[in-house]
Amino acid sequence: MIISTYQRLKLVLFLVFVAFAINGNAQNKQPIVLKYGLFIKKIVPNFKEGTFHAEFYWWLKFRNDTSVSDWTNHEILELEYTNACQFVSGSFKDEIQESKNFKDYNVYYSGYHQGDFYFNPDFTNYPFDEQVLNITIENIIIPMDQLVIQLDTASYVKSHRNAKQYGLSSDVVNNKSINFRINNSNITSSQGEYDTDFGDPEFPAHSKYSRLNVAITIDRSFVPFITKLIIPLAIILFLVYFVFYIPAEKIDIAAGLTVTSLLSAIAFQLSINSDIPEIGYIIYIDKVFYACYFLIAMAMAESLWTYYLDKTHEPKKVLLAARVDIIARILFPIIFLASLYIFAR
Repeated sequence: MIISTYQRLKLVLFLVFVAFAINGNAQNKQPIVLKYGLFIKKIVPNFKEGTFHAEFYWWLKFRNDTSVSDWTNHEILELEYTNACQFVSGSFKDEIQESKNFKDYNVYYSGYHQGDFYFNPDFTNYPFDEQVLNITIENIIIPMDQLVIQLDTASYVKSHRNAKQYGLSSDVVNNKSINFRINNSNITSSQGEYDTDFGDPEFPAHSKYSRLNVAITIDRSFVPFITKLIIPLAIILFLVYFVFYIPAEKIDIAAGLTVTSLLSAIAFQLSINSDIPEIGYIIYIDKVFYACYFLIAMAMAESLWTYYLDKTHEPKKVLLAARVDIIARILFPIIFLASLYIFAR
């Protein structure tokens, strides 16, 4: 059969139209939006190990047409907690407790997780430090341009919860632990970047995956700091403070007080530092102890100075020794209190 020029032109135009339609659909294909939420019922931090235990309910929902997305629901559920301790790949699906279908989302799952997570503690301001505990979830198969994980904000809005407490149960918010308290939560979408093809030549050298990060901010209670740190340290310095009231000739008593107080302060610092991991930087409480060591050393030096001034039996030097004691009595507590304030800034 002979095809006329007109028919050929129609065939070419038809093929071009089909090609543009296919290409347009590919470019306009929207990524799957996975709505995720969680409800944390328990958090127990381990500051020394840099981990925390968390127990929470979670839910997720999405709409997926496999003929369009080319991804199955099973692949969309290939989620993992990127900072979990000893998390087994694929175990996320084992946490599923319920599945349903809704009008707006044809896929809904809910489940329960309990396990440990890593976090990077910062003890610079210890014991006034704030720590951020992160729970990060990510799909390990589908790249970010085809799957986006977002917070299910609508579910939290219905409960009329404060936005700074999304995902936190009342038990967690009203935690009565004397060691720490929950301040707020901040749930954000982010991306995980991998600059490697993992040795697979068919895999891209640079890939991005959608993440949802739950950041819970906690800090320490103030009362334990007063009872466990400041009061014992103040008692040690109070004993040193007696040096300024001891007669100059009783240098042996002054030396005994300062040396004993110095050894007590060192032992106390070692005991306090045993509650936190070994770190390579100076923290707030270390600076306070260094100020105490300085004050104890200055008290000893002042005792020796007034001792030698008084030993001369010269009226002017004896009077100077008495004045030095008075000045030291004033400066000693001022320097200690100032160090507490300045080092905390």
